[in-house]
Amino acid sequence: MKDYDNRHELWARAHAAGSPVKFVRNAKVFIELDKLVPGNTLDAGCGTGEYSKFLLDRGHEVTAFDPSPVVIKKLMEKDGKELGIAIEVNTIEGFSSSKMFDNIISIEVFEHIESDQTAIKKLYSLLKKGGSMVISVPATPFLYSKADTISGHYRRYSYEGFMKLLTDAGLRELRIKRYGFPVLFVYSLIRKIWLDKILINHFSSLSSSGSRKKALFLSKFYPFILAIDQLNIPFWSVGYVARCKK
Repeated sequence: MKDYDNRHELWARAHAAGSPVKFVRNAKVFIELDKLVPGNTLDAGCGTGEYSKFLLDRGHEVTAFDPSPVVIKKLMEKDGKELGIAIEVNTIEGFSSSKMFDNIISIEVFEHIESDQTAIKKLYSLLKKGGSMVISVPATPFLYSKADTISGHYRRYSYEGFMKLLTDAGLRELRIKRYGFPVLFVYSLIRKIWLDKILINHFSSLSSSGSRKKALFLSKFYPFILAIDQLNIPFWSVGYVARCKK
């Protein structure tokens, strides 16, 4: 079994030290989540629960799961019980429900699943007819780097491959948003060629005060990166965010 607890800890340190990719991705994801009609909504692979909380604030009845017991315990102790999110430790493969869902979201999860075709079909089976799904994945296979390996990624997706995954499962009305070109694409390419090991070691050893200082420095550039990304240049991407229907 994968060590999801340690991976969540690594991701938390990396994000605390500054993650322009996550910043831009979230800007895209939250736009798509805001378009969902409130209802019974499943957050498949909820992590720290930031998307579950966003949906809850907009009137959704949220069910969430993640394979990391540590993350789920922290979420329940901090927010889950008080907010009324139904949370459990589970995987897409292991999750079952007596009810169908109006919406399903799965943000940065499918790259961690060896049999992504089986996983998407499982989520499809839990979605009501006419229901909506929002999924995000990392893009461009040749950007696959040591950071992906350590994060437990089986793959990065081509546009065609991601679209085929969704359409083969039966999903329709696909709207796939690209993000990351040119600034984050160049950042990811440089990291792949040269900085992967340096960055990973840095994130692994960074103190909390060091993380805050680095994050504060990097965050000054985020509005510029996001503004460039809004040009929506249809070229190599760092990731995709899809909204589709059953």
